Amino acid sequence: MKDKFQIVGTKIQEFSLPDSRGGVLNIRALEGKKKVVVILFRNIK
Repeated sequence: MKDKFQIVGTKIQEFSLPDSRGGVLNIRALEGKKKVVVILFRNIK
């Protein structure tokens, strides 16, 4: 798949999300340990 927006491999802004265990996961906690794919959806109803 071609990287249409040329953003593959770029560092994203820091953010945190709730995890499935009731805690909070910060994206930087995964840096250098895991590969992360971020998918953003618009207008989901």
